[in-house]
Amino acid sequence: MRTVQIENLRPHEILEEQSRRNLIYLPIGPLEWHGPAMPLGTDPIAAEAAARKAAEITGGVVMPTLYCGTEREREPKILSAIGFEDPTQYICGQDFPENSMRSFYTKEDMFSVIVREYLRLLVNQGYHLIVIVNGHGARNQKYQLDRLAVEISNETDSHVLIAMALASLDEGDHDMGHATRMETSIQMSVNPENVDLNQLPPKTEKLKNCDWGIVDGTTFDLKPNEDRTVIYDPRDATEEIGNHYLKNGTAALIEQVTDRWNHLFPDNMI
Repeated sequence: MRTVQIENLRPHEILEEQSRRNLIYLPIGPLEWHGPAMPLGTDPIAAEAAARKAAEITGGVVMPTLYCGTEREREPKILSAIGFEDPTQYICGQDFPENSMRSFYTKEDMFSVIVREYLRLLVNQGYHLIVIVNGHGARNQKYQLDRLAVEISNETDSHVLIAMALASLDEGDHDMGHATRMETSIQMSVNPENVDLNQLPPKTEKLKNCDWGIVDGTTFDLKPNEDRTVIYDPRDATEEIGNHYLKNGTAALIEQVTDRWNHLFPDNMI
């Protein structure tokens, strides 16, 4: 097949691939603040990159990326860990007061409706396995996607798999934060022009979480460092590190898709 992108395929090419491997990927994620050095599309861009690479191995096609995602208000204990003096204030997702612009968050109920409609369309197209590649780790987004996967998988002839686009490098890797070194490196790997580290101050200046909207996974887990600054510094990002993360994330995605497909269709294994 000359491309895995469904929007660039002709009808007979789509149908031929569907006959060979009845599988479709849907990358998804919001346009969201990822610090001043990173694109708003960081999450869906990473999801699309992983989906395309996975489809080249497993077969199937990739839907145009759905730039849509949801978030909820931060709990006071998380705001306190991030370093806000007033942890009772209302902050939705990564829309911190010091950011230069807001994220494009969809309300949770509307997000669910939009994704359900996409799934309905793919069910109507007759796809046996629909893989939503989620680039956004918000708990409420994961919950809605998981709920829809159960619903569609049990009420239609299609099966839905929800998979994340990211994976750690090894057991000792704890950089699963927001706009930290990992995500910055992945963007460098996808397209070096997506990142401009000159938008951040020199390395001599620590990055306060609440000032830059950059937060480590350990901080979200209520284990911040003492001065509430970024631990996995995006200024340490490199394209090489990003290549490793993208390779690991794609490998994890391929493993999940292969396992689910082979379980569902043992007579046509990947």
